[in-house]
Amino acid sequence: MDREELRRAVSERLDGRQLVYFGTRGDDAEGVGDLRELSAVFSVVGSSRRAGVQSLSLEEITGRRVDLDAHDIDDDPRSPAVIQLRRAMLRTLSHESVVFTYRPSTFLSAICFARDDRCTYAGMFKDHQAAFEHKPWVESSVRRLGIDAIPWAYLADEDQLQSSRYLDSGAVMLRRSRSSGGAGLTRVETAADLAAAWPEQDEIFVSVAPYIDGGIPTNVSAVVWDDGVTLHAPSVQLIGIPECTSRPFGYCGNDFGAVRELPPHIIEQMEVATRRIGRWMQSLGFRGAFGVDFLVSEDRALFTEINPRLQGVTHLACQLSASVGQSCVMLEHLGALLGLPAPPSISLADHVASTGDVAHLVLHWMGGEPGNVDGEHLNDQLLEWPDVTRVDVTCSETTRLDPGATLARATIHDRLTASGFELIEPWAGRVHEISSVNGRTT
Repeated sequence: MDREELRRAVSERLDGRQLVYFGTRGDDAEGVGDLRELSAVFSVVGSSRRAGVQSLSLEEITGRRVDLDAHDIDDDPRSPAVIQLRRAMLRTLSHESVVFTYRPSTFLSAICFARDDRCTYAGMFKDHQAAFEHKPWVESSVRRLGIDAIPWAYLADEDQLQSSRYLDSGAVMLRRSRSSGGAGLTRVETAADLAAAWPEQDEIFVSVAPYIDGGIPTNVSAVVWDDGVTLHAPSVQLIGIPECTSRPFGYCGNDFGAVRELPPHIIEQMEVATRRIGRWMQSLGFRGAFGVDFLVSEDRALFTEINPRLQGVTHLACQLSASVGQSCVMLEHLGALLGLPAPPSISLADHVASTGDVAHLVLHWMGGEPGNVDGEHLNDQLLEWPDVTRVDVTCSETTRLDPGATLARATIHDRLTASGFELIEPWAGRVHEISSVNGRTT
């Protein structure tokens, strides 16, 4: 859909009310930065750079940058910093407002309920959305839709001794039922490792699947509306890049150019599966943006998981759409939650054909202990690299970085990977050269 057309429709629905965003990274709000109603951005890390927009993050209050894949603002609602952020948001929402978010939380729901007389929450209630984050329930449902998926089995803790039989055919993956960004995934090769790596979780069961070697991790972004599902450009995901993260399956970015190497029938499989999953989510009351991860293996796109929210890739996907005057994931997410009709959807094949070599790379603090980085210097270093056009989510040199915290996100107009699990040259060498900055021991 034409971006300007949707932007006008969203503005009409806002009807003069201020737009407030709450998300994980303040820079992500750029996806709706051209909406004149955007007046405030609150976040966990980073801050909005847009002039004239109020901005405050939990990081600014604490002087600490958390690991976004391990942190949940709902875990400590009465901490002094969270209370300070909450009070700042309550003050902002004393005016007629519409609020939307990267991911629903009890923190935000409570604030919006307390301002219900003057604030519209454009989003799903946390407990409703959380159901779609339960991986065993989702993938069991997806298999019943007739979609190829990774063959996860679910084993009770009491059956742990019997689980070693899964190692007879090679390495296996263990997984918690709820996780994000690659956290909660462990590769196991021996029975001794199996016992040591067995996750402890309240449900007292664990998901087990064979490790699939050589698969290519991919992602499709989409939006569920009242009357349809729209698709956005697919990408190859960057997973567990050793120069970028210490987490074996940690998220490190997306490469939109690399997806052109996939055969057309794989792109078609991903489109059919994503539309079918979107309609299933729609039937259960889900609205807004979501992503579907696949592992392309042996000529099949195997469903991996749903991300029922905006994603790490959303920021770059929005840049791509806006650059050609199309509506983006974030603007459509807001439009869907405001009850607008779904626009016509572009096919994945057309998205792939029209998208050039562009990617983004996410660097993480890999020190085993909290540390500090001169974010301004890192920003300058990254911008010196050829084809780097933007660097954001950097931090102050006084900010204390938790292990796994994001250091920076670089937008790069080039191909970065072939497999998704390693960088191609010269990018592997360039990132390796700054290993001392990210706490990595060489």
